[in-house]
Amino acid sequence: MSYNSANLTCFAQAAGPVGMKLWVYDTTDAHATVDAIGYIDDAKARGMEKGDLVYVRVWSSAIPTTTALKQTAKASATVLSTMGTHIVDGISTAGAADLTDVTVLTMTDSD
Repeated sequence: MSYNSANLTCFAQAAGPVGMKLWVYDTTDAHATVDAIGYIDDAKARGMEKGDLVYVRVWSSAIPTTTALKQTAKASATVLSTMGTHIVDGISTAGAADLTDVTVLTMTDSD
């Protein structure tokens, strides 16, 4: 799968002289693909800036398209395989984001 701008959402913004934005991106691509320079090719147009934080949720086979698909048992329907954070390290002159390598959020469950 390649970058899909419909799956990138800014969900919070801190005001101030420097400020920052928090983003969430859903994909079936591996984190190493997402953090490749230029993957998010419309970053500048979307308002992304250096220092912004991007939460990336990687789904095993398909991104949920309805709330019902997210309200299923953990191993059924769409499976959330990993989640991690990337920081916007820079924006190219073409407007594409350069994201840092992923910091994986550990997903554990006692059952």
